[in-house]
Formats: sequence, C-alpha cells, structure tokens
Amino acid sequence: MATLADYFAAELKAAGVERVYGLPGGENVEILEAIRLCGIDFVLVKNESSACFMAATDARLSGTIGVALTTLGPGAANAAAGLAHAHLDRAPVLLITATTDPELIGRHTHQVLDLSVIFQPICKLSRELRACNAAQTIQDALSLAKAGRPGPVHLSLHNRIALQKIEPKTEPTAIASAPQREIDIDAARALLSDKRNPIIVVGLGLEPGAPYGAIRTIAERLGAPVIDTPKSKGALTTEHPLFAGTIGLTREDPVYELLDEADCILAIGFDVVELVKPWDYETPLIWIANWENRDPRISSEWEAVGPIDDILSTLGDISCLSAETWGEERVRQFRDRQSRICLPTAGAKRILPQTFLASLRDNTPDDIIVTTDVGSHKILAALDWPAREPNRYFVSNGLSAMGFGLCSAIAAAAATGEPAICITGDAGLAMVMGELGLLVERQLPVLVVVMNDAALDLIRSAQLRADHPAFGVEFHNPDFELIARAYGIAYRRVESRGDCDAAIRAGLSRRAPMLIDVMVDPVGYPTTVRKD
Repeated sequence: MATLADYFAAELKAAGVERVYGLPGGENVEILEAIRLCGIDFVLVKNESSACFMAATDARLSGTIGVALTTLGPGAANAAAGLAHAHLDRAPVLLITATTDPELIGRHTHQVLDLSVIFQPICKLSRELRACNAAQTIQDALSLAKAGRPGPVHLSLHNRIALQKIEPKTEPTAIASAPQREIDIDAARALLSDKRNPIIVVGLGLEPGAPYGAIRTIAERLGAPVIDTPKSKGALTTEHPLFAGTIGLTREDPVYELLDEADCILAIGFDVVELVKPWDYETPLIWIANWENRDPRISSEWEAVGPIDDILSTLGDISCLSAETWGEERVRQFRDRQSRICLPTAGAKRILPQTFLASLRDNTPDDIIVTTDVGSHKILAALDWPAREPNRYFVSNGLSAMGFGLCSAIAAAAATGEPAICITGDAGLAMVMGELGLLVERQLPVLVVVMNDAALDLIRSAQLRADHPAFGVEFHNPDFELIARAYGIAYRRVESRGDCDAAIRAGLSRRAPMLIDVMVDPVGYPTTVRKD
C-alpha cells in the first residue's frame, strides 16, 4: 500500500505529466515531496493563475494533462482566472490545491473557502481527496479532463490525509463519452452535391488529434477556402492558395466577407467560444468535431462526433462542383485587395505593429512558437501573423485573459526546449512581471516583445470611437531596460525595421532570454480610430 500522496504522484507520472507549475504552501509539502520523488519537475511561479496558464500551454504541446498546484484559501482563489482560461479555452488542466483539515471544519475558519462551490462553474469536477475515495477520484479527474470537450478539474488534499495509506485502483475508470452515431456518408454527399461555394472553418478542437493532412486534402478536393480561428492558426499554412484568413477577433474581421458568400460550411473542430461576433449563419453546416454540438448549439444539417482524422478519412472522396470563381480564385482576389490596404505612417522614433510582425516573420523559422497576450496587439497578430506550421501559436481567446502571453511562452520553452516569442502589451507584462525570473532561473530561450505604448489601447480606442476622451487607460511605464538588467536579461530597444531585424536575430542566435522593447505607434492597429 502506498500513501495517498505517493499514489497521486505516480498516477500523474503514468499519465505522462513531466512538469507541475505552482506556488505551494505549507499544506502542500507532502504532495510536493511525492512529486519530487517521482521525478516530476516543479516550476515555481510568482502567481497562481500563471501556473494554470502555463499548465494549459503545456497540455496543448504535450497532448496530456497540464498540472498546477497551489495552497488553500488565497492561493486557490488566485488560481481562478487561470482555471477560467482552461474552461473557456478548452484545456485539460488539473489544479491541485491544499485544503483545511477535515477534522477542523465547523470549528476553524481561517483561510477556509468552499472550493467546490467556487470552482464548480468552471471545472468538470471539483472534489476533496480522502483515503477512501482517492484512487477512484484521481482516475476520474484525469479521465474527465480530456474526455469530450477538454476542460479543467480540481482536486484538494490536506497534508494529514496525504500521508494515509490507500489501496491502489487496478481497473481504469470508464468515462462516458459522446455517443458514436453511424456516419451517413450518403447524406453528406447529398448535402454537398449542389453546392458551388463551400467553405471550411477550423477551430481549437484540432488538438491533440492533429488532422492537418486530412483537412488540406478535403479542402483541395472541394476547392473550399479555409478559415481558421486564433487557436487553430497554422492548421493550413498561410502559404496555401486556399487559406483565406482568421476570424474571431472583431465583429468585422475581413474574412467574414467570404463566409457570407458561402453556400455550405464545414465546421471542423470548431467552437464558437472563440468568436466575438455571435454565430447567426443559417447556411447549411456540416459539424465534425471530437465533441457534440452544444453550449451553445449552432444550426447544422449533418453532424459527426468522434476523432476528426477518422471522420475525414471516412468521408473519403466526397466532392462537389465548386464554382470556377470560388476556391483559389476567390481567395486570390480577396488577398490581393487586403494587401492593397494603405497603412498609416508611424510617428518619430515609433514603429507600426505591422512592421514588427513582418520583421518577426522574416527572421524566424517556420515552426517558431509565438504566444500573444491580450489587447490591440492580440487582434492584429491573430489576424495577420503568417502561421506556417500547426499548433505553434498560443493565445487566450475564449477567456481572453491578460497575463497569459508570458506564462504561455515560458511553458512552451520549458516543454519543448525550443525558442518561443512572447508578444505582450506593457499592461499585460505588468501583471506577470515577476515571472521574468523564470527565464533566467531556467535559461529559457524566450524573446519577450513588449509593445510599448503606455496605454490600454484597445479600451482607449473604444472610448474614442464613442466620442469620449481617453480616461483611466493611460499610465507610466517603468524603464524596461532597468527591469531587464535587474533580472539579468538581455535588452534591445526597437524604433525601426532595422532595429527589429537586429534584435530578433540576436535573441534567437543567443538562445537565451531577451526583452525587446518595441516603441510601437498604435495608429497601425486595426481597432485604432484614425484621423482623416
């Protein structure tokens, strides 16, 4: 018989967990020791939500469960934003928290919170571990996190309980999955038979199955333009003549134009949680995903639920008579018009965000990992970043939580050992600045790009569009060179395209952390109110 803590750590190891991110308290020492003895790395963060953001990115890259650990009370409460990200961005994250000794409940209230009540709306399971239920509950949690539509689970554990002996569970837990319906290929053929303008929309549900080859094949067979969402960028390389663009950032994303013209939509791994604009299309829709069409349900004519690669393979040589003016020709026209949009001129010693993105693309390999934080820079990057490989672009989009960008880049570099680029706003970096210490502690090859405009630009733009003055959205930034120096991180200030090229090349060649301070002119952002 093993202690509960030892059993728990062994189950994490068996599930493929290599790292746990967290900020422990004295109440976690037994599970923390079991994690150490099991050979699982522990990444000490400065804020509990950071741990959940990191765990979510780790899960997407590793294909397994991401794990975060906090103490009870304030530590658990601080993790709520990170868990909410895992909930709305569909990440299989396990949060382990400490809890009050069960024998003291009702007689002791210091730091006592009913965590099951707090986490129930955003977790697939929230439960306190006891010796009598631990083996079953741990397996339930690990299975539920990845079953159907992925999401977070929460388990709490007290030190005294962690040392109790338990009987290991020998049989794996059977988690009910979505019912597998027989695929009626003839119905799908009939639906597509008279369609002339089919279009494909792919979403965040493509991982971990990675059905990218099958998506390209069906797009080419149908002559269907492909639209991605921010969390599926790279599903079809931007170099492909059928790649149309990205939706999910504003209510007027340019590529909605093509979606409006379509007479049939193939939604593959799609989830409307990524969209700012409510989905109100009545166009016939084919739903193909790992989970059922619900929460909210969108109108569809044909549905197949299960492994996406298998479903697309079953569809085989399904085809339609795409119009000659559709497909590659329509995408070419659309791209040509978008490329002719004139950009404003940046101010003195300032650079347009588009210029920075172009420099980043020209000076990085196709498979570079890019993470973005939330704000005007997120909207531009998600719309315009030319993603050439799948699962290399990370963003909080369902929740859209500031502070995600740096945490995600740290987890990406830790999980892969490869360089990662974090594009963050100055306000987003301020929320998690303490995590810069991890770059040095672990010598992670992360380039932290700060879009420096000393404002919450997205909110300021909304005020100006409403004919209000900027109020409560501008602030004083620290000297980022001194911040970088304090952490022992290399620093570059960027005011031109040449500065960008030099800074990115230097950062990647060093394979060490660097902070790049981009003196951005927000006039280039698509959400900015521009004067005629």
